[in-house]
Amino acid sequence: MSSTAKEPIAIVWYKRDLRIHDHAPLSMAANSQYRGIKVLPLYVVEPDYWKLPDSSARHWRFISHSLLELNQSLIKLGQGLLVEQGDMLHVLEKLAKQFNIVELYSHQESGNLWTYQRDKNVTIWCLKNKIKWHEHEAFGVFRRFNNRDHWSYYWERYMAREKSIAPTSLTKIESLNVVFTLPEISLELIENDENEHLQKGGRSQGLECFSSFIFERGKQYSYHMSSPLTAFNSCSRLSPHITFGTLSLREIVQKLRKQVKNTELNTTWKKSLRSFDSRLHWHCHFMQKLETEALFETHNMLQIFNGLREDEFNEDYFQAWKTGNTGYPFIDACMRCLRHTGWLNFRMRAMLVSFSSYQLWLHWKRPAWHLAQCFADYEPGIHYSQIQMQSGTTGINTMRIYNPVKQSQDQDPKGIFIKRWVPELSQYFGNFIHEPWTMSLTTQQQSGCIIGKDYAEPIVDHIVALREARARFTDFKKLHPDFYEQAKALNTKHGSRRKRKTNKVKVKAVIKTNQLSLF
Repeated sequence: MSSTAKEPIAIVWYKRDLRIHDHAPLSMAANSQYRGIKVLPLYVVEPDYWKLPDSSARHWRFISHSLLELNQSLIKLGQGLLVEQGDMLHVLEKLAKQFNIVELYSHQESGNLWTYQRDKNVTIWCLKNKIKWHEHEAFGVFRRFNNRDHWSYYWERYMAREKSIAPTSLTKIESLNVVFTLPEISLELIENDENEHLQKGGRSQGLECFSSFIFERGKQYSYHMSSPLTAFNSCSRLSPHITFGTLSLREIVQKLRKQVKNTELNTTWKKSLRSFDSRLHWHCHFMQKLETEALFETHNMLQIFNGLREDEFNEDYFQAWKTGNTGYPFIDACMRCLRHTGWLNFRMRAMLVSFSSYQLWLHWKRPAWHLAQCFADYEPGIHYSQIQMQSGTTGINTMRIYNPVKQSQDQDPKGIFIKRWVPELSQYFGNFIHEPWTMSLTTQQQSGCIIGKDYAEPIVDHIVALREARARFTDFKKLHPDFYEQAKALNTKHGSRRKRKTNKVKVKAVIKTNQLSLF
């Protein structure tokens, strides 16, 4: 090599895959070392991404923890993680001036529209610079896969593959004289004191969480997942680790299924673990929708719903909902809990969206951004598909409307959860904890909380508002005679399929045609 020749490197671009185990890009790049190409693990903090309305400090907090641990794992292999801040193309240009970038390795990302456009720009840059970009599947989510009839089969194939083996060593790049540091990012979620109960990132935390779930906490998962009283302990709590990739979904599925085969497990355990297994399948099912149709982040899934709510957004309702001051104790307790912990069980998430969509008649986009900021496990592919499902704009699902009082009575009958997160009502009793506005003024005064003064009055009559919402949906559908035809077409493209025997030869042909790059 001449004195002017640039040192050849292969970049492993980390995104939402913060681990070294079952990491195909890292494993494949490490094989390049036999050709004299050193491996540079890279993470790029992109300022424009962190300015988006669906980004928040709690996402960065989890990522930061994970990056610290990832760097230590990479240092043990021989080459630590390079963290750069700036536009991805600028970072690549900077590195290209110092090194001969031979290859770029990464996982595919089914992110938001911003990351989709970013990846398109990187693709163009790689083509112009004659750099091969190797993208690997991160989940059971597949590029250019438009035939839902075979998706489940392909998902099972992916989960059954052998996990990628972490490299035993990486050759240190001596000319890279950079000290590992994480940049300070000015981000606001809500108030700074609302981070006390957030989960920490890092693979060690993920492994501990997974182990405690399948061996200790998860026994009653099937029965305890619906109520926030029990869900925080009985649910897996793995979602942020799956989102940011400290664990791979494949290693979770394989270890979970191995545990299900344990002959010492009783029926309750097996039912719970199988139930959790099915939800891992649904995880990718919903992500596949956004991968197939990126505009679901910004547009109604069923286009005939355009104009249904967009022009009637009530700002006062939105502020009350997002801060947990709607006057409905269970709704407010769930929102306040979410703001503090970054997590809420699925049923309660759906209830919050349903309430904002039907009782408050809010178009889903701004509530979706708020929830994305609150969820420490925010996964765009799942998020926008679920938001639209719960708000009724898919056309292929029944209207999922939750009665906030009945949910309160069913899921928190004694008001334990409500009293924790809405302490204004701590002295309320009986059914008054669910409908505090029905208590007499004298008893309110004796309980230390006057409705309308110390705690909000209901901002709407939920029964009347729900009746009006149903009527508006019915009337809107009548204006579009082709509603059912369009809904059927959408379901054909994106709907779930019942499991059935599949022609494997035909499936292999479909898979082959869909293993394509971003374009």
